[in-house]
Amino acid sequence: MGMAFNGLWRKVMKRDVSALTDRKFDIVVVGGGIYGAAIVWDAALRGLDAALIEKDDFGGNTSSNSLKIIHGGLRYLQQLDIKRVRESVRERRVMLTIAPHIVRPLSCVMPTYGHFMKGPEAMFCGTLLNDILSFDRNMGVDPMRKIPNCRVLSKQACLDMLPGIDSTSVNGGVFWTDAQMYSSERLLLAFVLSAHVKGAAVANYVEAEHMLMSGSSVTGIRARDRMTGDTMDIQAKVVVNAGGAWAPQVLPVRADSSHVFRLSTAMNLVVDRQLFPDVAGGVYGSFSYKVPGSGMGSGRRVLFATPWRGRTIVGTFHRPYNREDISFAVTREEVDSFLKEINSAVPDAGLTAENVTYVQKGFLPMDGISSKNGEVLLTKHYSIVNHAKKDDIDGLVSVVGVKYTTARDVAEKVMDVAEKKVRGKITPSHSEYTSVAGGGMASVKEFQEEVAASVPDTFPETVASHLAGSYGTGYKDVLDLLHELDGALIPGSDEVLEAEIYYAVREEAALKLSDAVLRRTDLGSLGHPGKAALEKCADIMAAELGWDESRKQEEIAEVESKYTQWA
Repeated sequence: MGMAFNGLWRKVMKRDVSALTDRKFDIVVVGGGIYGAAIVWDAALRGLDAALIEKDDFGGNTSSNSLKIIHGGLRYLQQLDIKRVRESVRERRVMLTIAPHIVRPLSCVMPTYGHFMKGPEAMFCGTLLNDILSFDRNMGVDPMRKIPNCRVLSKQACLDMLPGIDSTSVNGGVFWTDAQMYSSERLLLAFVLSAHVKGAAVANYVEAEHMLMSGSSVTGIRARDRMTGDTMDIQAKVVVNAGGAWAPQVLPVRADSSHVFRLSTAMNLVVDRQLFPDVAGGVYGSFSYKVPGSGMGSGRRVLFATPWRGRTIVGTFHRPYNREDISFAVTREEVDSFLKEINSAVPDAGLTAENVTYVQKGFLPMDGISSKNGEVLLTKHYSIVNHAKKDDIDGLVSVVGVKYTTARDVAEKVMDVAEKKVRGKITPSHSEYTSVAGGGMASVKEFQEEVAASVPDTFPETVASHLAGSYGTGYKDVLDLLHELDGALIPGSDEVLEAEIYYAVREEAALKLSDAVLRRTDLGSLGHPGKAALEKCADIMAAELGWDESRKQEEIAEVESKYTQWA
């Protein structure tokens, strides 16, 4: 298990923008996605005076678009990219040890075809090599979080595990185990909370407008409080730009610089049933694409259908993005195109737009578009840019990430560059071994039993598993509020407590209804939680934050729009 965070992690995270201007920081991180969250955590662990600002809510944009999988790198064996396999295996192990309440093993199956690269013989060799390369995958991992060996399946065993798929040419299957996040939003928030406990100043809804410069050196950020409209100057020795798709908007560099990147959209669908029992399935779907000057072409690619709380997240649907503005708008045409591809892979599913309960959309960097099959060619490797070397601008480091799984490792490397600028030296990072907020239990099994025994028996069993998976060792704080408020479940939910909404506002800097419904809890991540649920949550937040009726209805309408835009 990961090294406990001094046995403590609780500290009320109130949004205090005045803390951003009362001193000069060593490091200011721009962008509160998983990369920015991991960077500020690593900085705080090194004893640096750090700050994090995010223009929306923490994890509210691209990082919220997730199949919830922490990948162990099996797919990289196809390119014999041993380095990425080892990197992924290590980071999966790290996540299983520093956040065992959120991250747990996930069984995965993929059919085999023919007797070449997609055949059982090649898959057997690949899985054997994977087991060898991941020999240390369970080092320090709790017994309930260990990853077993891979194995090859018979045709019937594969079809039993993946019922309803197109069985044409299937001659077997391969079984392996990766890891799944109970909540990718709560894991990201755990990094932010952990950094805050260690003294970092963190604030959501603070937007970086431009860099502050002294000659050729960056000295901080001019930012705007999006809740009040006020501007502020945040002074720092080093600025780390982890703004993702928005990174170029605050970079004082040339448009033709080598680290300006092209964007693609990535979309996942949540559907209202569990397509496969108890496993994630990697299945081949057919898609169409435009061939310049030649009409239409067709191809096949792997889709992943991941079971999640009785439903399925299916992804990922990629398209190039050529607009100047950054928009998460989802069109019915996109949804229908993706559903057609999913139904070609799982014909028995017969999915329609009515089965789609939620759409995730985000942005990823891409290298281009394949001339062979029209697929988006995603950027394979992260990039860390020291602008002193690239652009003769000192005090600025940029990072472009490509995977949720390796964010912690990339953050460590970013901080090696940034810390040297601040201190002239690099100190060892402890983020690989230190539990994040909620993760410092000695035994997962004993912890789960403790939570189950602590929840009043008037609530369904799902409440205990939800509290354990969302808050880890911090569940007691939520239960304290429950008893104080004599609270109940949110209407229509069998796991989310009213106390969690109070907790989100009072201790986790939830400022908008969407913060509480989509990120502090998973109340709305499976689909529309129901009118009564939104009304109850909005009533609680209105009382806590002083909203009038007009503001309350605006907040409800904003959340409602997330479920209707593709209808």
